[in-house]
Amino acid sequence: MARKVIPLEDRLPQLKMERKKRASRRFAFYTLIFFLLMLSVIFFQSPLSRVNQIRISGEQIASEASILKASGISNATHIWDVHAQSITRKLQKVPSVAHATITVSFPNIVTIRVQEYGRKAYLLWQGRYYPILENGSKLSMLPKGKLPMDAPVLIGFNQTEALKRVAEGLSDVPRAIIHNISDIHYIGHASSGNDLILYMNDGNKVVASTRTFATNIRVYPEIAANLPKGKTGTIHLSVGSYYVPDSKQVGK
Repeated sequence: MARKVIPLEDRLPQLKMERKKRASRRFAFYTLIFFLLMLSVIFFQSPLSRVNQIRISGEQIASEASILKASGISNATHIWDVHAQSITRKLQKVPSVAHATITVSFPNIVTIRVQEYGRKAYLLWQGRYYPILENGSKLSMLPKGKLPMDAPVLIGFNQTEALKRVAEGLSDVPRAIIHNISDIHYIGHASSGNDLILYMNDGNKVVASTRTFATNIRVYPEIAANLPKGKTGTIHLSVGSYYVPDSKQVGK
């Protein structure tokens, strides 16, 4: 059967219609892209793209204001500029901050949760007391007239490394033992390696080393419980352990 041939003049209206439809679709597509770009520009420049609220939790030592300042975030910050890893690194420069987590939730709420190092002691320096954290960081001095509470006082610590070791070591000491330590004196010149003297609230003294005191001090309660009743003295806790009674009590 012969194939029917459609004259060109009969096909022109159909071709024009198809071209018109294609042109309309292209116009609609480009118009949509244009409006999306315009909306993006408007959104990025509007307050809707900025941080709406900042929530901070977990701070006990550092102030909320210092955490906020260290983060670098404000209500002028664009939400896409909130990068968790970068902000965490900034926050860890705050002496008391051990860890930090950053989360972003709708509508543009930034939540900062910090975990701080614990306060483990107070450094006595030039007549003033400075809180010492478990990482060895020294905070601002206590207000004049305010005395340390619930933590030992560190005396004679003129070496940063020794201060850090003792602060870290106290983190591993049971709280009950820490509450029985009054002062810790650093005597770094000791040739025996026993460079610490701990003055206990029960009247005893403990001679120990910055390297091993955190482990060895754990046996102190048992040793103290077996001392002669009413007697005090010096307990050496380095290589082995032994007790030397106070000289004024010898013979009594």
